[in-house]
Amino acid sequence: MINRRYMAALFFGVLLLLSTFAGIFNWFQGLGGTGEHADVYDKLFTLYWGLGSAITLGIFLWFFWMLSTTQDEEPGDVAKLGVIPIERGDKKVAYAISIVITLFLLLLSSVTFDSIDFFEKHEQYETDESFTIKVTGYQYYWKYQYPNGIEYTSVENEPLRIPVDVPIVFEVTSGDVFHSFALPEHRIKIDALPSRANTGWIHAEETGLYPVRCFELCGDDHAIMMGELLVMEKVEFDTWYSGEVDA
Repeated sequence: MINRRYMAALFFGVLLLLSTFAGIFNWFQGLGGTGEHADVYDKLFTLYWGLGSAITLGIFLWFFWMLSTTQDEEPGDVAKLGVIPIERGDKKVAYAISIVITLFLLLLSSVTFDSIDFFEKHEQYETDESFTIKVTGYQYYWKYQYPNGIEYTSVENEPLRIPVDVPIVFEVTSGDVFHSFALPEHRIKIDALPSRANTGWIHAEETGLYPVRCFELCGDDHAIMMGELLVMEKVEFDTWYSGEVDA
């Protein structure tokens, strides 16, 4: 049998590892988030985290069982060059593990592809009120262009304005180097490339002021490439959009 002190140290190590997993998960839950995209992303993260933690716990429990048990040596149980090792274990256990792993992978694949479709196929979620805003990244600011001709940049300390409860499409590109248009609290990130336009969308469910960040290292002043997203009540947005108030 394994030394008790050694076993206690290993057990403490596993508890510390699981506590770390729980701490990181609790930190993630405390990040906040709003909108449909955040809900989908957080559920996907929770699924991956939960299955990963369950697998980790199972592996360590099996590891402890192996350490705490002994098996009688079988005759001829000595490795010899050119001799096939003695077959051990129960094939049913191997089959069961393979089936469980397959089910895990099928579940993860299904949920992951559904999430990707949600993030990328904005056409399925657009309404008659939806429209596209062109977002262009420059070192080190964002330029916004609306369908009606309104155009300004984040340098002017003006937020990107959108109406609440209306699916809005972003057409994102770059005027120089690689950038990444990110709305952290909505779990949205769209690469801004000079060679092509990438699209994404948002369905903001709560009014408020939210950060806009660049999530791609784009140069010396990458850290100051910030902006704000202002989610407005529909009536207030329509008033601003129609030009009845100054930007």
